[in-house]
Amino acid sequence: MTLLPRPGMSRRDTITSISPVSLDGICVVIPAFNEEQLVSRCVASVLAAGLAPRQVFVIDDCSKDRTREVLAAFDGIQVIENPTRLGKVRGLQRALDVYQLPERFDFIALLDADSYVDEMYFDTIVRAFRADPGATLVCGSPRSERRNWLTAYRAFDYDASSWIYKDAQDALSVIAVAPGCASVYRSSVVRRLDWSGGTLVEDMDLTIQIHRGGLGRVRYAPEAISHTQDPQRLRDYIGQITRWYSGTWQVMRLRRLPRGRQRIDLEFGLLVGESLAFSVLVMLLPLLFILWPQALLRCLVIDQVVTTALAIASAVRLRRADLVLWCPTFVVIRAINCFVWVRTFWTEVVRRRSLDVWYTPQRYERRSGDRPTSQAREAFCA
Repeated sequence: MTLLPRPGMSRRDTITSISPVSLDGICVVIPAFNEEQLVSRCVASVLAAGLAPRQVFVIDDCSKDRTREVLAAFDGIQVIENPTRLGKVRGLQRALDVYQLPERFDFIALLDADSYVDEMYFDTIVRAFRADPGATLVCGSPRSERRNWLTAYRAFDYDASSWIYKDAQDALSVIAVAPGCASVYRSSVVRRLDWSGGTLVEDMDLTIQIHRGGLGRVRYAPEAISHTQDPQRLRDYIGQITRWYSGTWQVMRLRRLPRGRQRIDLEFGLLVGESLAFSVLVMLLPLLFILWPQALLRCLVIDQVVTTALAIASAVRLRRADLVLWCPTFVVIRAINCFVWVRTFWTEVVRRRSLDVWYTPQRYERRSGDRPTSQAREAFCA
């Protein structure tokens, strides 16, 4: 028997009326620094997804804009104001300690202030935990907002990585990164993790710590969708991937990857080795073109045909025609990725000079289509 939605019922109302899931045991922590443009959308989406205001904790890391004023429009949420700038990871640790979150809730969700979740996000995550009692971290699926050629590529990259890598990694229990914009931890493991930072990619570091300590399984819930705002300017894009790639090499050094004799070490070694070899090959293309011009042109044509086919498949799945429109530009972005990957390897691994600057891309105004549509949003957001 199929339950038909009544007039005014949302997708969440329809599904939870069939198999209700209690969300009382979950809280969400949202670090924010100068996020007046987007933080209200994030909080509104969390409330629309079924959490009560008392379950929402926003960390204001000494913002200099109107972040606090925007948050004041939400009655009942907890706003944690840091006395000094602590940064994302230390701010998270302070929130966990001050409000005793691991002791008060069964699950702790982390979201970025520039992201927002679908209505079924938390229901899907909690079901994943209950389906696998051995899971201590469940990650959702990030989706990039529609903006321009850079966000089209990022949307394609997220989607392709999801069905090419993430599903297989989930089956083999070798997920290396639970993205910071879509991660939920079982509270029993939180106190056993090192939240002191030390790298530029706290999400990857925490994920690897779970593998290293044998603290449980890291699972993937593809239907738990979190939308995130990716860079729209090339300068911001390069700054972001420089932080991501530098942080990856930092985690490798800190957690002794891939020398730990675990399955995650083999997975990490294969992915990093393949990426580094491909990136070096791309850097050598001018020389290869001089030596074998016709063969190289054939290879480039084949590569573009495969990329276009994948982009079309992603466009159909995501209902994003812009992926096909901007597909010819993906080759440029991929070349930039390769250059930054090799450059950060040289800086972080060969020269041992760690990048210690957290780069945050410039936020841009949201569009009307980006806002979560729900009666709950109208009720909680002024």
